[in-house]
Amino acid sequence: MKYNDVVDLSVLEPVKRDILEKLKATFTHCETAGVQLHQGSVGEPAVLFDLPDGDYYLAFKMDGVGTKSAIADKMAIAEKQGQKLYSGLGQDLVAMNVNDLVCVGAIPFALANEIAMGDASYLTTQRREELLEGLVTAAQKGMVTIACGETAVLPDIIAAGHANITGAALGLVPRGWLRLGEHIQEGDCIYGLSSSGIHSNGLSLARRIAENLPVAYATPFAGKTLGEELLIPTHIYCHEVLGLFEHGIDVHYISNITGSGWRKVMRSRYEWTYVIDTVPPMQPIFSFLQEKGNVTDEEAYQTWNMGVGMIIIASESEQRKIAGIAQVIGHVEKGPKRVILPFTEYR
Repeated sequence: MKYNDVVDLSVLEPVKRDILEKLKATFTHCETAGVQLHQGSVGEPAVLFDLPDGDYYLAFKMDGVGTKSAIADKMAIAEKQGQKLYSGLGQDLVAMNVNDLVCVGAIPFALANEIAMGDASYLTTQRREELLEGLVTAAQKGMVTIACGETAVLPDIIAAGHANITGAALGLVPRGWLRLGEHIQEGDCIYGLSSSGIHSNGLSLARRIAENLPVAYATPFAGKTLGEELLIPTHIYCHEVLGLFEHGIDVHYISNITGSGWRKVMRSRYEWTYVIDTVPPMQPIFSFLQEKGNVTDEEAYQTWNMGVGMIIIASESEQRKIAGIAQVIGHVEKGPKRVILPFTEYR
């Protein structure tokens, strides 16, 4: 099974490029306020604006939990009452935004959330309390204030009993912390930070696999159910990553391993070849999904994080300082933009 069997990215990618091309006509509108778009940040994990005071860039990001909420929705129907299903989604929302902000060296400070529902009865007391509990707890980890948001009811657009949970976040980048790939050098090491599980990407394929099993999300897995495993919240990397900058470690680039999996290793616009020398041991959830869904290694590594939630590129001389949070998994070479793994390569 492939991700394209569920979501046809070959259709979406040219549409995204066309949208971005047409939106370039708006790129100078912000200059009315004395702010300039940093055009080199377009396509990076977060977009940047050059502020008039000169000390910081403003970083802006928008993301959501994707179809992960559909797992909680279906389990809420099938599972016993009282089981917490939604609190982790609050952390997923914060993580998906702040993790991208820190990739460009931003210190997150604000987040707005939107819950768009198929029907007004979606936000039951239990759902609301669990989502808010997760948001409040995650906001502390992600260092963001949540002071505004939106709740929308969209019948005929979103199915009854489901919701789309998204948000947008802001951060400030000290000028010396800005990282957009221009610092990458031949011989740099690629460091991998462990994930907490599947995080919030590739869930459409994971759901298709789970729902084809006899008891779907109730399938036993590692002392819990498969659904509970898939709902483990996305890890928030703020303190690990920002700690590198605070301690003066010479970070050259950071990429969040999200949609498209390990293809995100080559997210920088610069031409480098990224060689993965040591693939970390696969977390059990990924081998389970591969087996049950007949998913190849090549497909799995371009769909899920496979146990590595973020990569840092820095010189080999920084290895001892980074060892406490990440392990060396590869290196950078001169060459065309591609990621080379022992069993495949992505271009």
